[in-house]
Amino acid sequence: VFGSGLGFAAWLLAAKPPRQATATVSVAELWTKKARPVNKAGQGLERLPAAQPAPPDIPAKPQETPPDPTITGAIAPKAADLPRPHLAWCASRYRSYHPDDNSYLSYSGQLRPCISPYLEAAGQAGQPAADGGENGAGLGVYLADDDGEALSADHVDSCFSRYRSYRPEDNSYQPYSGGPRRQCQ
Repeated sequence: VFGSGLGFAAWLLAAKPPRQATATVSVAELWTKKARPVNKAGQGLERLPAAQPAPPDIPAKPQETPPDPTITGAIAPKAADLPRPHLAWCASRYRSYHPDDNSYLSYSGQLRPCISPYLEAAGQAGQPAADGGENGAGLGVYLADDDGEALSADHVDSCFSRYRSYRPEDNSYQPYSGGPRRQCQ
């Protein structure tokens, strides 16, 4: 075992290193020792014509098309069309409220429209405002409670602040635990 290790070490030390390539090995082959002038006429080169300037851009003529009523009918009302109490209510309730498009960004990341009791009272919530729905609910007059009295604006605001699913038309909300709708007290 000792002899084989000694023989292997002698072989490693006696081996010739590989030839190192130096920078001056083949440089003499690349360059001549006598410089000669280049004969330009003997090469037969042709010059290309100069590049032409690009033509100026001509703008396309816009085509006038009438607006599509199916598209423009789905556009939300502008902030100027919304009542001031509605804008104030939505801005105080939702930090991410955008009055330009009457929407807010929910916690789940969805863009939702803001529906306030003031918007429904103004008749802009998508209900028929001609007759006010049942008992005049769309005209700011809300249904009577169990005692037969009309609901006050303070009662509606209180129920809206407590329950997101509150509907002033029938004074009801959807409980968190599920089940049928309940009357707001």
